[in-house]
Amino acid sequence: MSKLNFVTPSRKIVTDEEIVSVTVPAYRGELNILPGHAPLMTTLEPGILRYVLKNGETGKFALSWGYVQISPDSVNVLAESATQVSEIDTKVTSESLKAEEARLALGLDDIEWTKTQHEIGRLKAELQLVRETSAR
Repeated sequence: MSKLNFVTPSRKIVTDEEIVSVTVPAYRGELNILPGHAPLMTTLEPGILRYVLKNGETGKFALSWGYVQISPDSVNVLAESATQVSEIDTKVTSESLKAEEARLALGLDDIEWTKTQHEIGRLKAELQLVRETSAR
């Protein structure tokens, strides 16, 4: 039996719920986690987190970045931000993405360049989540 804990600095999304599966956008690609998974800790990249709980609840969130800690009995996701499709305004997100991409041409220092890349990744993940959800 594995339990999911999924939090951001501003909210608890899932706390101590039994999982069927969790898929996270890990550093080297998507990582599908099932109960009893081998211990692992890795960073998360911008992308989509999906989960299926034992009680039947499912969830999809666009993540910015963060960390996941996996043990045979738990999956702990700590994300800087997590956005549900109902929280996304496609027009605003698209405009923000264009503005952030334009910033890259400004000759940013390394820290600002990295922050901008994370923001671009988050915005692209949000738009991908909207596309996935509307394709159904």
